[in-house]
Amino acid sequence: MFDTADARLVELDPVGAPPARPSPRPRTIAPGAAGSGLVLDGYILDAAGLAAIAGEDPRRGLAATLDSGLTKSGADFLSHVNGDFALIWHDGRDGSCLLAGDIMGQRTLYYAVAGGRLYAASQPSLLLGFRDVPDTPDAEALAYRLYDLQHLAPERTPYRHIRLLPPGHALIWRDGAASIRPFWSPIPRRTIRFRHDSDYVDAARELLDRAVAARVPARGPFLCQLSAGLDSSAVATSAAQLADRPFHTITVRPDPTAIAAHDPTRHFVDAWQRVQPLLACYPQMTGHGVDARLPGLEEEEMGGLFWSRDWPTGSLHHHGWLYPPVWDLARQLDTHVILSGSVGNASFSHDGRWVLADAIRRGRMLQALACLNGPERRRDGLLRALWNNGVRPLLPFADRLGHRARAGLPANSWVDFVSVRRDVADRLGLAAESGMPPARTGSRDLDRQIAAIEATRIRHATHSALKQRGGFEIRDPTADRALLDFCLAIPRDQYHRKGIDRYLARRMLAGRVPPAIANERRIAPGQPDWFAWADQRRDWIGVELARIEQSALACAVLDVARMRQIYDDWPASAEEAGRPPRVHQLRHALGHGLRVGQMLARIEGRNE
Repeated sequence: MFDTADARLVELDPVGAPPARPSPRPRTIAPGAAGSGLVLDGYILDAAGLAAIAGEDPRRGLAATLDSGLTKSGADFLSHVNGDFALIWHDGRDGSCLLAGDIMGQRTLYYAVAGGRLYAASQPSLLLGFRDVPDTPDAEALAYRLYDLQHLAPERTPYRHIRLLPPGHALIWRDGAASIRPFWSPIPRRTIRFRHDSDYVDAARELLDRAVAARVPARGPFLCQLSAGLDSSAVATSAAQLADRPFHTITVRPDPTAIAAHDPTRHFVDAWQRVQPLLACYPQMTGHGVDARLPGLEEEEMGGLFWSRDWPTGSLHHHGWLYPPVWDLARQLDTHVILSGSVGNASFSHDGRWVLADAIRRGRMLQALACLNGPERRRDGLLRALWNNGVRPLLPFADRLGHRARAGLPANSWVDFVSVRRDVADRLGLAAESGMPPARTGSRDLDRQIAAIEATRIRHATHSALKQRGGFEIRDPTADRALLDFCLAIPRDQYHRKGIDRYLARRMLAGRVPPAIANERRIAPGQPDWFAWADQRRDWIGVELARIEQSALACAVLDVARMRQIYDDWPASAEEAGRPPRVHQLRHALGHGLRVGQMLARIEGRNE
């Protein structure tokens, strides 16, 4: 219920928040016409443009604009809203309530219906504080997470009676019933075609520059993540276009005491050295190279970074590698705004690998031959590139499953690296679903990009509270709605041409970054020191695995025997651990499975 005269929404201080967190900030519920009320978390861009759409005087402020637009158009008004936000709006005319979160899950809402009432919060654990909300577990929901298929069941959470409001959706609560509808979809409604090829690069660059400028704080310092990849380099160099705005960048380096486990033909680990020429080109950037460090065991206890009643962390220590170094530097610089580029792979730096399949499907053989030339062919070989990126995406998935079944193989080789019990995976259809995105647009490459966006937005939604932990705000210009809409609407060959993947992003960065970055085909491995850290914690992993083996709830979902087998067959060196398939078994089947098992054991009450 809303009492708009004096209602407040208080931001709760989560247990175990990083030190030096600002005091909780009460947020006024802004009253509107006819007794309506609005609560907004995050930020919304282009307030003046929204006011014009809503027919509202912009001088009355953003709250009045949103209230007016929602009053006139309901959830349809949200299709015009750009930014990272979660909002709750109460319609004083009929007592209904609207909940919504942004399109890429940067801000998230969870909800529960109990006792004829609607409860909403930014984290499942906060909803568990209400006596009316049951804490019944939904262990199978975490099976989707282990397969990275949460977008197939986006509302499910580890608790049966708590639901995630999917990004880009609105929930309308009226007369004791809830209905959910999307206000944005990654399926494009139009196709953008320009006269000149360079126009696509200019337009994408302009949209990115605009998105970055809109997310830079009006005053004070800000920090930009810089990993030597295409996405973070694009964001940082866009920020450098802003006049008279010096800023800081952070590059997290692997633990210098650890031996890196990676494939040097596909990965680079020297990110700090690689960004030096870029930093030299932009005097307004002050670069910081920070060493990753293994988090202490206290982070595994109640209130620690890896202890959560909301969602399990993705792997053993990846979040410790990423977040604490950034938080520490942000505190030193006294800034609360951190720019990121984590959605870039699904937007302007999409790799376009299945453009070859589209060309073959349309009978454009000259274009197909061009796709098979260049770096991709030299790396993968002609036949392998043709099969993986040209023929396989066009085969009916049922035929492919039948072929693998006749050969005595699982539906998808990925099941070998997931610690979900086979009977659970078969019942939920996870093994079959993990192989191919659904055909929805007539372009297999566009279908693949849409599937990547859907998976990314749900993955971000489950970590949205963690990303804002400690009073810091991670803003991602690559998640901008206008930029995403553009990237989904342009021709597919803008992403892959002449055997060059990420073709749009590489052209966008030409002239802004050194060629060694713009033309790099390898990627950062993502925590290359993972095995050295896991090896240091091997005994602790064994203790945690033994605890999981005693949990009936965990054993009902996880193939704990397989996890034990992988643990007992511990590799003797980082080099051995880094070779497939061992690396996938250790990092995914054991590491991801361990985190899920820990949470299920906690939910069951096994903390002894």
